[in-house]
Formats: sequence, structure tokens, C-alpha cells
Amino acid sequence: MENDQSLEVQLSQYRYIKEQRDIFQGQFEIINASLGNLYTTKLTLDNLKDGVNDNDEILIPIGGLVNIKATLKETKKVLVYVKNDTVIEKTVEEAIEFVTKLIEQHNTQLKFLQERIYNLDLNLQSMNQILQNRMSQQ
Repeated sequence: MENDQSLEVQLSQYRYIKEQRDIFQGQFEIINASLGNLYTTKLTLDNLKDGVNDNDEILIPIGGLVNIKATLKETKKVLVYVKNDTVIEKTVEEAIEFVTKLIEQHNTQLKFLQERIYNLDLNLQSMNQILQNRMSQQ
């Protein structure tokens, strides 16, 4: 009877750790997707800084697979969302610096999450072996 309760506790711990791992994996995927968007933004800003002039024609995505043609009015400044409802005008160089810092923060978060996921995976593997051994003994 005591062995059954101990086994139930270990199974419960295993499920809990698995849920934690899944949560971290979900966060990792969200941050990784956001990082991809930041790299695209930085590349666009670099191109804007290096080779686009006022009155150049560009394509602007308006959702899905649809773009519209537009003519640039001002290429020296951009509008940057710094919070959900706060937009600040910055020079292209300032915007690149801002995005670069966000990329660094994302990479730090990804590294942390990778380490957590790795440690949880090791823990799960160890617990899985113990549980399999216990179940085979019954």
C-alpha cells in the first residue's frame, strides 16, 4: 500500500515537471518567433539607413500576403512602438540601437529557457527510468 502511494507521488511529480517543461517550451517558441521578427525589423532598418531615399517607392505589408505600394516621405526618422500604446519617433540609428538591445534581451531569455528545458529533460529522463524500474518490479 505504501509503495502504491509512493509511486502515485512520483507519477504526480513527473507530470508536474513535464507540465513545467511544456510551459517553458511554449515560452521558448514565442520568444524565438519574436526574435525572428526583430531580425527582420533590424534588416529592414539597416536597408533603410543604407540605401533608401525620400520619394522612393516601397511595398508595405497590410496583412497576410497582401502589400500596397507607397512612396516614402521621410527616411531619416521612424516610429517605434515602445509599449502597447506608446509610439516614439526615433532616428533610424536610434531605432537600430533599440532593436539590437531587444535582440540581446531575447537571446538572453532564450538561453535561460534552453537551460531550464535541458535541466527539466534530464530530470524527466531520470524519473522515467526510476518509474519504469518500479513498475517492472511490481
